[in-house]
Amino acid sequence: MRYFLFLLLFLICLGCSDEPQPAYAWSFAERQDTTIVESRNDLKTPLLGNQPVAEYVPGIAGTGLRLDGHTAYFQQPLSEPLSAPFTMAGWIALETYPTDTAGFFAVVSGPDATDAWSAGLDRFGRLVLGKQRDGKRSYLPTRASVEKFSWFHVALSVGTDSTQLYLNGESVAAAKNLDSPEYREVLIGKDFAERRVHIFPTEYINGIVDEVMIWPEALSATFVKKNLVKGQAGSEADLSIPESRFADDFYRPEYHVLPAANWTNETHGLIYHDGKYHIFNQKNGTNVYLGQINWGHYSSPDLLQWTEHRPAITPEDGYDRNGIWSGHVVEADGQPTIMYTGSDGEEFGMCLAFPADDDLIEWEKYEGNPVVQGTPEKYERIDFRDPYLWKEGDTWYMMVGYGITENEVRKGALLLYKSTDLKNWETLDPLFVGDPKRDGSGVFWEMAIFWKMGDKYVLLANPIPYQGKPAVAIYWVGDFVNEQFVPDDPMPKKLEVINRLLSPSVARDADGETVVMGIIPDLISAEWQREHGWTHLYSMPRRWELVDGVLQQQPHPVMKELRLEQNSLPAKELAAKDQVVVAQGQQLEIEMTFTPETASRFGLLIGHNEENDEATKILFDLDQQQLTIDQRKMSQREGAPVRVEQGDLSIMDLDTIHLQLFIDGSVVEGFLNNAHAFTTRIFPKYEDSDQVVLFSEDGRLRVSDIQYWPLRSSENKVDF
Repeated sequence: MRYFLFLLLFLICLGCSDEPQPAYAWSFAERQDTTIVESRNDLKTPLLGNQPVAEYVPGIAGTGLRLDGHTAYFQQPLSEPLSAPFTMAGWIALETYPTDTAGFFAVVSGPDATDAWSAGLDRFGRLVLGKQRDGKRSYLPTRASVEKFSWFHVALSVGTDSTQLYLNGESVAAAKNLDSPEYREVLIGKDFAERRVHIFPTEYINGIVDEVMIWPEALSATFVKKNLVKGQAGSEADLSIPESRFADDFYRPEYHVLPAANWTNETHGLIYHDGKYHIFNQKNGTNVYLGQINWGHYSSPDLLQWTEHRPAITPEDGYDRNGIWSGHVVEADGQPTIMYTGSDGEEFGMCLAFPADDDLIEWEKYEGNPVVQGTPEKYERIDFRDPYLWKEGDTWYMMVGYGITENEVRKGALLLYKSTDLKNWETLDPLFVGDPKRDGSGVFWEMAIFWKMGDKYVLLANPIPYQGKPAVAIYWVGDFVNEQFVPDDPMPKKLEVINRLLSPSVARDADGETVVMGIIPDLISAEWQREHGWTHLYSMPRRWELVDGVLQQQPHPVMKELRLEQNSLPAKELAAKDQVVVAQGQQLEIEMTFTPETASRFGLLIGHNEENDEATKILFDLDQQQLTIDQRKMSQREGAPVRVEQGDLSIMDLDTIHLQLFIDGSVVEGFLNNAHAFTTRIFPKYEDSDQVVLFSEDGRLRVSDIQYWPLRSSENKVDF
């Protein structure tokens, strides 16, 4: 019996030894901070990109390597060159689809990649087989697509006659081989061919790679499916961003909401539904520029702690292939409904989506999209976008941002439609048209809102930058008469004294009051954005009140719940040229009251450090009735933006000025006399440039009621 068992065991082992064994393997089990280890030959190569350390996360087996979508990859020279036959395979889990054709991995002939094979996907999630011979590049598309947020297995089997691409052990593409060059390097995390939008590369993947291996033979689909896939395809992956990525980034806010990484833009569709707040946003989850736009989604029980969910809607090959652009969310018959702008590259259309679950996580696009296709025939301009909906009685109205030309004068405008069911729309005359020669309202309006407060309507629009003027949020107050907006005053008002907050999204909060959140852009260089790994953020929640035709803004009362210990200081008496440090920190709320005696120029230095000579100056000039934000000494970083922005203070009483200031890393939001707001961003080079300093330039100044609070993190999170 012993002899029989021994013989059986020997035969089993003998059979096992005939199975193919990998020549190279990356299991990512050896967690070295900046070095990737290949375990079969003990090869080591640095991880390239912006990440300070390699991000090891839960993989399909043990740990996998997290990649950021636009900088992180590695390029490993092989100890022995490869020639056909061989197979390269691995597990992938994606957070997003790329902004262009990207590669999971590739084999290349050398640094010049004259000859190469790659396994990758396009921007709609369809697999592609990439090939380069003597510098001539081609991509073979497939009909096979992959799901985000779950694991799938990809294999590139290079034979002597043909190359096969396998997805989960099934052949999805094949290409003939005319020769058999040698391949001396592998790329993991990107394609062999470089593609860029401005400075931003688009050939990288945003996700996790694990168990990447190379076999010295062309494996069959049967072997791959049985021995490598093993029924694990489709299992859920954890695509959350490791905390290490931004652990040392003191610019990144802690109590404002922003995506877990990469690029975002306008908020839209702030709603309060079934006891929970939801807000949506334009999001490029795979890079830090305007492209591959999805509708991101956040929810919150209290307007403070937000959870980022998977994108609600994403582009598909068809009427919205060029992006899921801005729009609005309304309650229709008790159900939240999205109206968004879709573009196929030739026309823009307004499109509907409906929730597929009670938590509003999954959404389904309306089969009849687009419900409005292209602009009315009498207009020549094809781009129109950012629908906003409201209801009067049983009639839905929709305005869409646009720009028209009248008597050779370009003007911002809002096209108007009406419907009884949100699906069939009648074109009306424009709701409102600007007069830029008179009111400076620009030539094209984006992200407009039409919000009723009492018996008046607030019409807010965001003119695009034009003739050197930056984007700004402006508004009129008036009435809706005969399906037209009639302003009380033809001259618009600025939303803020100094306006960095744009495109506010507005809703009723749990108390029935008007709550607002908007985008606060960086306004920094593309190089800085790529280095940071995230771009733009959203304002903290605010409340609006309409008083005598003027929007008054205050921090939403819920912000008080972030306060830690209160610090109160005695009143300060400053003479000309005096400076007094009153607070220090990266996350602060500060309140104080300025009473100028003989001073006419005074204010605060923030982001200050005298030794580093860094500071942003917030200056009140009573003679000129101006607020100035002077950032000429904001940062010692090379390439720092140098701006001096000014705003009008004639709208408020200047005998005393009450200031409430919120600082959160690089974002600053201020409120004056509990009515007027300003916003800016600061980017000092040094983390200890975090003092808040009072100053008077030219006379006596009394500063009283000084108190400040360090603010805790809102502990935002993701659920993917």
